[in-house]
Amino acid sequence: MIALALLRGVYALLAAIAIAFELVPWTREAFVKYGRTRGVGSGPPPAWTRLPCAEVVERFASATVPKNLFSQFYWVGAMAACLVLLDSLLGLWHVGSSNVHDSSFGLVHAFLGHIDTWAGHPAPQAVVRAAMDSRRLAAIAGLSMYTGHVLARLKETVCDQPATQARMHIGQYAVGMIFYIITPVAVVADAYCKHLWRPVSLWMIMAGTSLFVYASVHQWRCHHILFRLRRQQLARVSRQPQPAAAYALPSSDLFDYVSSPHYLCEVLVYVSLWIATGCQAQTLLWVVLWTAVNLGITARES
Repeated sequence: MIALALLRGVYALLAAIAIAFELVPWTREAFVKYGRTRGVGSGPPPAWTRLPCAEVVERFASATVPKNLFSQFYWVGAMAACLVLLDSLLGLWHVGSSNVHDSSFGLVHAFLGHIDTWAGHPAPQAVVRAAMDSRRLAAIAGLSMYTGHVLARLKETVCDQPATQARMHIGQYAVGMIFYIITPVAVVADAYCKHLWRPVSLWMIMAGTSLFVYASVHQWRCHHILFRLRRQQLARVSRQPQPAAAYALPSSDLFDYVSSPHYLCEVLVYVSLWIATGCQAQTLLWVVLWTAVNLGITARES
C-alpha cells in the first residue's frame, strides 16, 4: 500500500537527514547538538560564512526552543496512541460485522485507506476484512505496550525530571512532534494492510512483552539515576554558585556496562514491539532504524 511506503519513507528520510547533518561539522553544531552540548566546539567553517545565504542560514540555525518542551512530545504522543488504541479495540469489538466500515472507529482506516484511494490504489475489501481477524491482536498488544511506554515517559517528564535551561533546535522539536504523531499508526499499520500475515505465536508475544518489561524497568532506573544527579548538581550550584559546575558521571544499574543505557533501552523498547508482532511488522523496523540512528547520534554527542 502507498500508505505503508509513505510511513516507512518518513522514518528513512529522517534517519538519512540526521546522519547527513551529523557528518557535516557546521550542521552538526547548529542543528544536531542540544542541551548542555549545544554551543560546545568550533564555529562554522569560513566557507559557510561566505555563502550568499549565510545570514538566512544563521538565523535558522539560531532558532531554538526550551528543552523543557520535551513534555509536549509525550502529551501529543499519549493522545495519539490512546486514540489509535481505542480505534483498534473498537475494531475487535465489532469483529464479524457485515459492514466493513462498522468494524473500526474509522481513524486508522481513514488514514491508510484514503491515502491509497487518493493515489489511485484502493485497498481490496478482502484486505480490510482480513485485518479484523486474530492477527491484529498481536498489533494491539504492541500498541498497548507503546502506549504504556509513552505514558510512563510523560509521567517522568512532567513529575520527576528536573527543569533545565537548555535549549534545542526548532527542527528537533518538529521532528519529535512528527514522530510521536505517526508512530502509533506505524505500530499497527502492517496489521491493517497486510492480510497475508501469518498467525503470531503466543511465544513471540510473550518474548516481546518480556523484553519490553526488561527495557522499561531499566530505563526507568537509569532515568532516575540521571534525575538524582541533576538534582544534586542543582543543589550544589545553589549553595556555591560557580561559573561552571562539574558534571558527575552516573553509575550503577546498566551504567556500569554501557555509557548511555537509557538510550539503549529506548531502542530495545521498539525492538520488543517488533518481536511482539511476530517479527512481521516491517514498518516497525523502520521505526527501530530511526530510533537507533537518532539516539546513537544523541549518545555520541553527550
